[in-house]
Amino acid sequence: MNDDDLRALLRDADPGRGQQPLDDARIRRIVAAAERDGLGGTGAPAPRRRRRLFAGASIGAAATAAAGLLIAGLVATPAVQAPGPSETSASCAPTSVESLRDSDTAYEATAITVVGDDVTLEVTRVFAGSPGRTLTVPQQHDPANPDGAGLFVAGESYLIASADEYISDCDSGPATDALRQIYARAFPSPTTR
Repeated sequence: MNDDDLRALLRDADPGRGQQPLDDARIRRIVAAAERDGLGGTGAPAPRRRRRLFAGASIGAAATAAAGLLIAGLVATPAVQAPGPSETSASCAPTSVESLRDSDTAYEATAITVVGDDVTLEVTRVFAGSPGRTLTVPQQHDPANPDGAGLFVAGESYLIASADEYISDCDSGPATDALRQIYARAFPSPTTR
């Protein structure tokens, strides 16, 4: 097996192959969600234990092999891509009062029309910010639907949180009683339209 064969194997095993590269806005939202959810490793370090030399050598050999595969994959891949829409649910923590408080706009709305990637929403309840009475937003990918279907469906109601004009994939979704209760606790003074 030569380098070209190894690169081909890595490309075939890449779970992100065939997905569109993420735009800068989506990357910023993913990074912001990771920082918000404390994925930076702020916990205390695990206590160290003594291990046998054999175990240490085995782990070192495995790490060296994994690093070699990673470097070979990066050389073969033209650009490193963050997880696509189908992995969104795996990277999202459950919606919480704390995560919603990072939003500058939060509202309940009904999808009036869905035309291509444009969704017209009619706002029925404002929790935070000033979204307006109607607005047009881009279609969001539904993390629960890996075939790429959009989140918004005409006639359905949604709870939407956004920060810096970007809808939060993790904190927005169909208007259920459970999600509505979390929004109400995060924003105790909503207004009805």
